[in-house]
Amino acid sequence: MTINLLDLIGKDIAKTTGTRKLTIKGATKNYEVYRIPLNYLFYNDQNGRIATWISKHIAENKDLNLEDKETYNEILHNFIKDSNENALKKTKANIKLFGQRVAGVVLKNGRIIDGNRRFTCLRELAEEGGDYYFEAVILDTDSGISPKDIKRLELNLQHAEEQPVDYNPIDNLVDIYRDLVLEKTFTVQEYATNVNEKKNDIEKLLKKATLMVEFLDFIDASGKYYIAREMNLDGPLQEILAIVNRVDEEKREDTKSALFTALLTSQGGDLTRYIRDIGKNIINTRNIDDFLEEYEEIVEKVYETFQEEEEVELKTINEKISTNKELKEKSSKTIEKKIDANRLENARSKPVELLNKALVALDAIDAEIVGRMDEENKQEFEDVLNKIEESINMFGRKLNV
Repeated sequence: MTINLLDLIGKDIAKTTGTRKLTIKGATKNYEVYRIPLNYLFYNDQNGRIATWISKHIAENKDLNLEDKETYNEILHNFIKDSNENALKKTKANIKLFGQRVAGVVLKNGRIIDGNRRFTCLRELAEEGGDYYFEAVILDTDSGISPKDIKRLELNLQHAEEQPVDYNPIDNLVDIYRDLVLEKTFTVQEYATNVNEKKNDIEKLLKKATLMVEFLDFIDASGKYYIAREMNLDGPLQEILAIVNRVDEEKREDTKSALFTALLTSQGGDLTRYIRDIGKNIINTRNIDDFLEEYEEIVEKVYETFQEEEEVELKTINEKISTNKELKEKSSKTIEKKIDANRLENARSKPVELLNKALVALDAIDAEIVGRMDEENKQEFEDVLNKIEESINMFGRKLNV
């Protein structure tokens, strides 16, 4: 049965003396805050902070039925807690000492659009004993407030205030991808405005979010965003994006597949640095074509391994790829061989590069000024010139060896 919190004002819901300033449909004003019993409220399943947790729950074919509000709230309660337990403990301790200082925002049907963590803390405190209520603004969705207005407000409250967003980076990418690509709730410019960021920065995040989706497609785990979170892929994805942006367009798809494969078959350690080394010493060099051709067999093997699986989870990666010593060694040796070859080639060409820089520096010296130097400077100049001449003679002898 759907409730209307507005009908309960003056009965179970009491008006407080507090207000909270909100901007809705471009208008900023103070909204009255009410004291709401916890049992009338329920979590927002579109909360970006727990986007990957919900994707895992759905992928496991588990029920998330709002008709059973008690079970629904218990499931999302645990997601909120697990997503950042330390932050929850701090907020809970603060509320226990001082009460709820910041009012939340709820819709008239009881859905919380701001204050899910505070609600979680209050639920736990109530279970431990005591009389707790959730203080919040109640929005009347029948007064012309659209779903887009609500999402705009939610983004503004979570991103545009002074406190930094404490989302897991992958959850944040999922939220951006959902709002800009899947549901097309906002344009990039609208999203940037609502989270108080530059359009260019949101475009970069969207590219990274798209890359995350492409990685999940590569391992046949579309929509299973929690895998990216469990693999801590934010740093590696950032490196892959930077590498791919420097590659010719016709090679980008093959480059992505190669880097996804390198990521999956790595021998452990710092994955971000590992991907960065591959980019610097292989992909973004003139030897990229040789590498992509030689590495293609390994890429196909990894890709086909996932396509043969009915369901791909993190344990699938561990069982089929991480424990495949032969595949990992072949991948690592191919990469190491190319990195060593390119480093050797760079070392061989380094003297020429440095000599050219020295020539440019010498060309920058004005001969007329040299002739007008005082005796002390002329002597110093001659000493340096003799050292340069000695170096040139030494290099000449080496060339004749």
